[in-house]
Amino acid sequence: MKFKAALAALFVTGLAISAAFGADAVEQAVASCWACHGAGSPPKDPSIPMIQGQQAAYLEKQLHDFRSGQRDDQIMSSMAESIPAKETARAAAMIAAMTWPKMASPSPAATPDSAVACQACHGVDFAGGPGPEGVAPRLAGQFAEYLEARMAAFARGDNSSAKTMAAMMKALDAAERAQLARYLAGL
Repeated sequence: MKFKAALAALFVTGLAISAAFGADAVEQAVASCWACHGAGSPPKDPSIPMIQGQQAAYLEKQLHDFRSGQRDDQIMSSMAESIPAKETARAAAMIAAMTWPKMASPSPAATPDSAVACQACHGVDFAGGPGPEGVAPRLAGQFAEYLEARMAAFARGDNSSAKTMAAMMKALDAAERAQLARYLAGL
């Protein structure tokens, strides 16, 4: 509970600072993202994804899903609701235009067999892009902890909007998903 209160305080502080510098509502909302997602650097918590430089269409869909309740996270739903609905694409474009954070990555693990299938949607370099079910996110260099948690969520069927991902992750056991996550994080 204290954690959520601290995040709310950071959010309000971010809005106040942005307002003081004349930022519009979208700029204020985007500025508040960095309290958790890192300001020009990777987030401090590896369970929180890096979003700077992520695919704009993917970010826009995630904001929509949090706003609509299709993705369930109280903090992210509140954040998404702080962005005017008609401005979601602009907010996503602002975040996507930023540089992907640099971090000291471990050397890539051996390429797991399952990685080849991922390239059909996430690209040969795992930088994301258009795929058969919409825009796929960048995976290369993302936190292994975050990737592993998202893969497990797909395997449990927590996200019904990406049926291919759900099927692929259900086909892998937890050890295979962890190996794949470590590989992608090291790219």
